[in-house]
Amino acid sequence: MLTAGTLRACWPLGLAFIHPGPTGLILVIAIELGLITCMGVFNPIFATYRLQQLPSDRVARTLSAWSITSKATIAAMTGVWGLLAGLTSPRTAIAIAGLLLLATSLLLPRHDRMPQHKNADQAPLERQTLA
Repeated sequence: MLTAGTLRACWPLGLAFIHPGPTGLILVIAIELGLITCMGVFNPIFATYRLQQLPSDRVARTLSAWSITSKATIAAMTGVWGLLAGLTSPRTAIAIAGLLLLATSLLLPRHDRMPQHKNADQAPLERQTLA
């Protein structure tokens, strides 16, 4: 998870170095391919990790909250970064966003923080079938 999370944060910084012409287009295609691939690996792993931290009776509520906050955050950050790009330049705003994304890999869990349950009745449903 740590490797995939770090790799997905590296690609957006490359968008600050895009230039006009066919080579710039190829660079965009390569960056987007790498970004989409890494996110396709990381997102399901991280969602699974976060869901395993929850009691089973709170999963539906948590998924709803994630959906709402995700959409609100995307809208807010689009506005903030549009304002930043208007005040500076689009390339500067992209570079700042890329650098901030690199820092997000420091927030990823470094080891397993799964709670240890005393008996199988307290374990989530997935682990009850394995016990």
